[in-house]
Amino acid sequence: MVENRNIYRQGPAAGGKSNKLVIFLHGYGADGKDLIDLANPFSMALPNATFISPDAPFPCAMSPQGRQWFPIEEIPMGAIEASNNLLSLIEKEAQTIGLNFKDVILIGFSQGAMMSMQCLLLSKFQLSGIIGYSGALREQNIEAAKYNVIDGKHKFPSTPVLLVHGEQDEVVPFQMLEKSKVLLDGIGFNTRTLSRPNLGHGIDPEGISKGMEMLKQLS
Repeated sequence: MVENRNIYRQGPAAGGKSNKLVIFLHGYGADGKDLIDLANPFSMALPNATFISPDAPFPCAMSPQGRQWFPIEEIPMGAIEASNNLLSLIEKEAQTIGLNFKDVILIGFSQGAMMSMQCLLLSKFQLSGIIGYSGALREQNIEAAKYNVIDGKHKFPSTPVLLVHGEQDEVVPFQMLEKSKVLLDGIGFNTRTLSRPNLGHGIDPEGISKGMEMLKQLS
């Protein structure tokens, strides 16, 4: 059962009607407050966007004050099972401000990046783009989306994807960056990646800057 949860909101910075919805998806053991401040730099790239950062639906087993999208021991299948709930939230939030899936950008960190990629794969509608920081994708995640894969190609291969990962990541191994790219490109995506030397499990200014570049292209 999904509990009531907080959704943190910001923007549009320019005022007026939104033309994009950017949804931040936090990591395991954090909550929506953890990423909402990223709306400040990203709104410079998308001044007409609404930014939201929802709490994950479940209390975190290892961090009682935090939240989880799924139990960490359930990687990779947990992301698949949790995606239906998240896709419903995306649809509801987009409709609330008069937008559709094609106007939605997902930006996730760690477990949230896993959720971003899984929603990209499973959504019946094309998203505007996704950015994943310190995430991971496995073969099972691709297999779960087989209804969206025709003759070896995903239905929405033109969706922009940017993956960023610290080379010193001590939580999600850096090697998962290349593996995730290979899996996505294998079904037709053109995945852009950025490796960050000397960065552990986190998001640094260069990663934010590269994300802003992508958002400007989607404006």
